[in-house]
This record gives sequence, structure tokens and C-alpha cells, in this order.
Amino acid sequence: MIKPLLAASALLAAAATQAEPHSSCITNELDEHSVTAELAMVQGKCHLTYASANPDDVPSLEYAHSWFKKAQTLGSVEATKELKEVERKLQLTGHYNE
Repeated sequence: MIKPLLAASALLAAAATQAEPHSSCITNELDEHSVTAELAMVQGKCHLTYASANPDDVPSLEYAHSWFKKAQTLGSVEATKELKEVERKLQLTGHYNE
């Protein structure tokens, strides 16, 4: 009885991983006051890396844009460069509105 249950659990976990392979990237579950410029940069890069591997993944580009914008607001100089790259990619997909 336990082996089939474990097998089913493993199968569900594998399916969830395939459905959401960039699940280590944070979307918006954090309290706004706990986000630092460094954290925002890391998360923006996480989403940008995933989007670069999957060019049709507009939501990841939008998440990256949002995180880099937050990092810029919090004082990150590096965020400006990353924002330009993401905005360029969003323009190519037709999903960028200034």
C-alpha cells in the first residue's frame, strides 16, 4: 500500500516540476517591505534566465521586468542595464508598453 502511494507522490512531484520548471523564481509572494535591491536583482535574473531558454515565455520576461524595476527603485545601478535588455526582448514579442 505504501509503495503505490510513494510512486504516485513521486509522479505528482515530477509532473509539478515539469509544469513549473522555474519554480525557484519568486513571483510576488513576498511582503513589499522585505524585498531588497539584491533580492530583486537575483529574482529578476532568475526569471530572465528562464525566459532566455524559452523565448516564447512572455510571463517570465514580465516578471523579470517587474523585479528589475523594483531593484532600480531600491537603488540598484545594475538594474538599469538589465531593464533595457528585458524591455528590448519584450518589444520583440510585442508585449512592451512604456
